[in-house]
Amino acid sequence: MSDTKKIAVIVRDRPGEALRVSGGLTLADDTVDVFILDRKLDKANPEIAAPLELVNELELKTYSNNPDNGATTLTLDEMAKKLLEYDVVVPY
Repeated sequence: MSDTKKIAVIVRDRPGEALRVSGGLTLADDTVDVFILDRKLDKANPEIAAPLELVNELELKTYSNNPDNGATTLTLDEMAKKLLEYDVVVPY
């Protein structure tokens, strides 16, 4: 039996912090996926760009309801159904 958990991080109000936490959670060898809600991430902002680069380097799965984010696009309903698959959901 594995102790590996599936963790979803929801990026909404504090995107820089949420992306940093997403990268940090991988240190426990858990599966971490990132859900970016609503707005387009400001990739010109270094507080977002650096942790987003880490998320991409770690090859974390990213989902968004905004196609401008370059992630797998899901509707809010699809995201809600997918979140049921996770052991832990961390909102930011």
